Amino acid sequence: MRKPLLLIAVASVLVSACSTTPQARSTYLLRSSSHVATGKLAEVGDAYLGTVQVASYIDQPGLVLEVEEGMIHIAKQHQWAEPLRVSLREFLNVEISAANDEALAASPLKDAAASRIDVRISQLHGDAEGHAVLLASWSLSSAKQRHEYQFAETTALDGVGYEALVKAEIKLLIQLSKAIARELK
Repeated sequence: MRKPLLLIAVASVLVSACSTTPQARSTYLLRSSSHVATGKLAEVGDAYLGTVQVASYIDQPGLVLEVEEGMIHIAKQHQWAEPLRVSLREFLNVEISAANDEALAASPLKDAAASRIDVRISQLHGDAEGHAVLLASWSLSSAKQRHEYQFAETTALDGVGYEALVKAEIKLLIQLSKAIARELK
């Protein structure tokens, strides 16, 4: 008598699991909304973007939410379209250039005292209180000197859900880019 009940219970679980529709995956692009024109760059400065390092816990497809102190949740259905170490580099390049009113050089100039910008993103995630968090450090190096800086900001989400988190993270990354551009001037 127990075997038929067990088989019925297992069968009903399998049928219900198969009848549920899978949750759709949302994929987000990290793209700058700053204007980039086609053609020769009008102004190219002597600064260039060196390394962009990303903490390993956020350098993976799923968006990250810190659910409590030291405990994170990585979203399976809300993911970045490409690795952050790739998209962050392009995003920062465009945004720093836009904030500085001149493009970053593609590589160091041989006959000039070029400033190298190295960036490390240590935290980029949402928190349980409905904020986006960005902790980053960067350095400006030339042949003669090196200066190091830190950026630590949070911003409230303008809504709920992962789309609001992505928008808030972009807002923080733009603020970081403007802070870097201010130090270039």
